[in-house]
Amino acid sequence: MEVFGTAELGLLGGGEGLRDDIDMSAISWSADHLQDDMYPASGLAVAAAYHDIKIRLASLERENSSIKRKLKHYEVKFPMINTFGEERVYFSCQPIVKDNNIVQSETSNLQHRINSLTQELQKSKDREEELEDVIQAYEKIHLEKSNVQRDLDKMLPQSGRALGPQAAASGGRVGGSAASG
Repeated sequence: MEVFGTAELGLLGGGEGLRDDIDMSAISWSADHLQDDMYPASGLAVAAAYHDIKIRLASLERENSSIKRKLKHYEVKFPMINTFGEERVYFSCQPIVKDNNIVQSETSNLQHRINSLTQELQKSKDREEELEDVIQAYEKIHLEKSNVQRDLDKMLPQSGRALGPQAAASGGRVGGSAASG
């Protein structure tokens, strides 16, 4: 940093910026003061900066073309807006009145559509709540079934031991008939 003096600070925006009144003879630029590995590093820095600028420029060009495409799309969709975004002036009130009637008609149609969609949404929410209730009831029944099955599994091995191996093998039947529970 000492080697380049204030000229580097001026170029990098370090306070003074570029100035014409700097005495260039006071700044020493000779290669004797620079180390041998400094040139490749500055070359790499320039190459990296060039690459970054090139990438940013390409990105901005893509963004610009995207904005232009959107603008053309909106110009087609909304013909009252020209390329500069200013509204065109109508000289006759007749088309505006017709357009106003069309807008009112479309507004009422859209309002009707919104109402029907709101009703469908409410019905869907009601069905969803009913489905949640059915799922909860199913889960409750499944849990009760699991509890009953677990209790039954606990009872069968105990009753099998109490009655002996023949009773357990016959499924808990006593005398050939099913035991009533």
